[in-house]
Amino acid sequence: MKIRFKIRRCDPSSREGCEPYIQAYNVEVSEGMTVLEALIKIADEDDPTLAFRRSCRSAICGSCAMNINGFPKLACNTQVIPEYRKRGEIFIEPLANHTVIRDLIVDLTPFWKKMEKITPYLIPREEGSIRVTKEDEREIDRVQRCIMCASCNSVCSTLEVDRQFIGPSALAKSWRFVGDVREGGSKRRLERLSEEHGLWDCVRCVHCTEFCPKGVEPLRAIERLRCRAMEEGIVDNEGAKHVDAMVDSVRRVGRLDEAAMTFRTLGFLRSLGMIPFGIKMEIHGKMPHPIIFPKIEGIDEVKHIYRAREREKEKKD
Repeated sequence: MKIRFKIRRCDPSSREGCEPYIQAYNVEVSEGMTVLEALIKIADEDDPTLAFRRSCRSAICGSCAMNINGFPKLACNTQVIPEYRKRGEIFIEPLANHTVIRDLIVDLTPFWKKMEKITPYLIPREEGSIRVTKEDEREIDRVQRCIMCASCNSVCSTLEVDRQFIGPSALAKSWRFVGDVREGGSKRRLERLSEEHGLWDCVRCVHCTEFCPKGVEPLRAIERLRCRAMEEGIVDNEGAKHVDAMVDSVRRVGRLDEAAMTFRTLGFLRSLGMIPFGIKMEIHGKMPHPIIFPKIEGIDEVKHIYRAREREKEKKD
């Protein structure tokens, strides 16, 4: 069975620089052949100039992550025929949100620098040996599956507009240490991560979790980091203030009071700059009016939930 492969390429040595173009190859494929095997076949038999990364061929090194039909996947773990039948074509591109070096190879230097920035090793507690239970291990088990393929970063909505954002991969790795009972530097880690371009800049688009090939669930790790940061009293930042304002708004009236939340999150002076945006929300019917409609129907039930939660926290403390 012959299948046409379309590959987005670029040649930095050309006169035009790394200007992308699409090149097509007709490849004879067999049942069970992976995209990586097809690429190797192209390089061996048709075009030895085609550049791509590969190593283990077992979905454990992350080297061959690339966009296949619009989504980040491991080429060694993606079979050609099922992918072709599902999408009707095979279109391969380099990972998004990364600078292309050549063809399907992207520059991962920023990725590794962000990993280094989070201090990717355990800082032991001073009290010596600590017993680690199975429950403790389960807290960090999922994030330990990360193979550093950068797929999550390639679909991150925040990285798309802010290349300084630490990224879902580094944040997931951060939970590997913050969530470890043996870790002695959790608060300091969380303080650094709570700064600008850190954990509160995630917009919760869920793409990192949806497209992770190993089920790491970076968003879940980010949410845990946020909870732990607030538990540690690290709340002098817009993200934590926004959460507090949201919780207070629902507790009071059972709905979000955007105007009040903006003032509590940004402060008075910065909130004045949001007035034009507020007017647009009003025009489009997106601005609730808690002053006119102070409380939702059944607000007592909402308050009961809050009281039950507060009693639960008191018992734990």
